[in-house]
Amino acid sequence: MLGGATDPATSSLVPFSWTCLILGGAGCFFLLPEFFAYLSLRDTFEEICALESRTEVIRRRKEAEDAAEALGAMYRSRLLGVYLDLEIKPNRRWRERPKNGAQPISWWSNPRSKISVILPGLDALRKVEIHRALISLTSFLLAIIMFESIFGGFDGSSGSLNDIIIGSSVENHTPPYIDSVSAVIALALSMLLWMTTPAKSIEEDVE
Repeated sequence: MLGGATDPATSSLVPFSWTCLILGGAGCFFLLPEFFAYLSLRDTFEEICALESRTEVIRRRKEAEDAAEALGAMYRSRLLGVYLDLEIKPNRRWRERPKNGAQPISWWSNPRSKISVILPGLDALRKVEIHRALISLTSFLLAIIMFESIFGGFDGSSGSLNDIIIGSSVENHTPPYIDSVSAVIALALSMLLWMTTPAKSIEEDVE
C-alpha cells in the first residue's frame, strides 16, 4: 500500500495534491452544470432535427430555436437547413443580412467569444466588461510567466513554481528556463486567451 502523506519521500507532494484537488473541485463545480445543460440542449436539438414531420417540427419550433440560440451559430445554421428542407419559414432575425460596408467588430469589443458559445449558460461572459477583463487578466498573467521564463524577471534569474508547490527550497535558474508547472499554466492561459477570440458570426453560417 502507498504510504501517502506518511511517506517521507512523498510528503512534499501533499500541498501540490491539495492544490490540484481544490482547483479541480472548483472547476467541476462551475463547469459540470454547464456541461450537462449543454448536453441536454444538444439532445433536444438533435431530436427535433431528426423529425421528418413538418407539423411536429413546427409544434416544437420554439423549443428548437431556443436550443439553437443557446448552442451557437453552427446549430442555427443546421436548423435553417431543416426549415429549408421542410419548407418552413425561418425566423426573421436569422434571415437578415449585414448591410454592405458594415465594419467587423474587433476582438476587444466583441463579447461573443468562443468561450461564451461553449458555455452559453454563463451570461456574464457575454458582457463587454467581463470579456475585456478576461482578455486583460489572461494576457497580463501570461506576459509575467513568459517574462520570468525568458529574461529571469527583475533579478535576472528564473524561479520554479514547482519547488514552491511541493514545499522544497526554491532554486534560481539561469534564463531561459521554465518549470513544468509554469509550462502547464502558460498553456492553459494561452488556450483561455484563444477562447476569448470572436466566434464565427451568424451571418457567415446563414450565407
